[in-house]
Amino acid sequence: MKHNAMPKPARILLIAGILLTTLTPIVGRHMPMPDFVKGFITGLGITFEFIAIVKIQRNKNRKCAW
Repeated sequence: MKHNAMPKPARILLIAGILLTTLTPIVGRHMPMPDFVKGFITGLGITFEFIAIVKIQRNKNRKCAW
């Protein structure tokens, strides 16, 4: 079975994106935040996740190149 290691920058971006996306609603329940801030942080987290997925796919394509 092949195990392709995830590049470190992609791993950091993916973890940061997941944390930003999931912690925003939790923090929003305990601390009042404007909708703009909630939306901005959630969007930033989704953007980080998307960039990480692109980096992972590019790394896979480089390793599979002949």
